[in-house]
Amino acid sequence: MRYTISEMASLLGVTTHTLRYYEKMGLIRPEVNEETGYRYYTVTDTRRFNLCRELRAAELSLEECRELIGSPSVEQSDKMFARQAARLRRRQVLDELSIHFLEKMQEQYRTLEQDVGRVWVQNFPEMWRLTFSQEEEASRDRELQQEKAEWLECMPAARWVSRLPRRVMEQFRVGRNEYDYGLMMEADAARRLGLQRTRHVEVVCGGDYLVTIWKKDYRGSFGWDSLETLHDEIVRRGFRAVGETFSSIVASRQQPDGSVVNYHHTRTKIYT
Repeated sequence: MRYTISEMASLLGVTTHTLRYYEKMGLIRPEVNEETGYRYYTVTDTRRFNLCRELRAAELSLEECRELIGSPSVEQSDKMFARQAARLRRRQVLDELSIHFLEKMQEQYRTLEQDVGRVWVQNFPEMWRLTFSQEEEASRDRELQQEKAEWLECMPAARWVSRLPRRVMEQFRVGRNEYDYGLMMEADAARRLGLQRTRHVEVVCGGDYLVTIWKKDYRGSFGWDSLETLHDEIVRRGFRAVGETFSSIVASRQQPDGSVVNYHHTRTKIYT
């Protein structure tokens, strides 16, 4: 059998543009009639094309497909298949964590307005934190930037979280309300995703935190008002000590006048 490009495209259910691109990549090689210049594809080309489709469906790149239908050694093919299987297993874990994230956000949105200003105690697991800015000024450390890119690929398991030091609650309204910016995720999730505990990664202890939803209706950095509700509750309950405070956005709403309100999940580590 010999097929014209349109006949082969119809047989395989693809466009002629796709076939030309696969030919350009060297994945299929039509015969060329030297007298007419016409290109003709054979059964060999259909089989090679379909094998590439299967490999592409498993998310291998066209370059990897070209290598695999070339003449790879057993060691080369083993390495490529194992590497892609590891990528897909990681994706599977991330998909599971993404579903958990969406279910959690669904719960938060149901009670968002009711939780504004309400304070409660909630237990959190151990977290890992990658800090890469002082306030909004990003670090230029190249190694840190590479880690940041790797962590960003793990969103939404990794969340953007601001951290305020312990002193903001211990010396409330004294000096500046300073903070740093970074990514956080549960330690178990980080391990499952294959992230490493490098010198840039800190462990944030789990346990009980005092939590509230703070409604921020102005632009700019954190003001002392962002912590007032939590601070008042800490004083009222008389906790013997507090730790760091963490804040992350959970919702954003545009108001009728065009202004924007952000809702922040804010929590302070407590020691009873």
